[in-house]
Amino acid sequence: MTKSFKEIKQTLLMLQSIDRRVAQNFEKRTGISFTRYEMLHTLFERAQLSQIELQQTLKIDQAAITRHLKILEEKNFVVRNRNKQNNREVIVEITDAGISTLENCDLDKNQFIDELFNGFTDQEIKQLQILVKKLIDNTEMLNS
Repeated sequence: MTKSFKEIKQTLLMLQSIDRRVAQNFEKRTGISFTRYEMLHTLFERAQLSQIELQQTLKIDQAAITRHLKILEEKNFVVRNRNKQNNREVIVEITDAGISTLENCDLDKNQFIDELFNGFTDQEIKQLQILVKKLIDNTEMLNS
């Protein structure tokens, strides 16, 4: 298969554009960024995590996790406390307000996803997942 650099570059730019538009529309619909939604969802599923575990689970850098947690904490969606057994470790927990926000987001999120994939067949969605997974695998190999 001959890979045209121009076509690949165009595809990467399209993926970047999709990412940006999806993130903007998601936040407009739900009132929360997709990253913060993922953080709340992860904390809801796992009850509590250290800040480092949350960072590693979501694969985002330390500065970003701290910035997002500060915003979530200001909105009373999470609380952060020092681990009593290891004072250097920060434990993050979702609050009742965070759970309520997450539940409200889920309704908007489901409608958003339905509209985003309007006109796609199940087969097309599966094919898209396969192709994106290949790209993810290749980027992970580049990072190792």
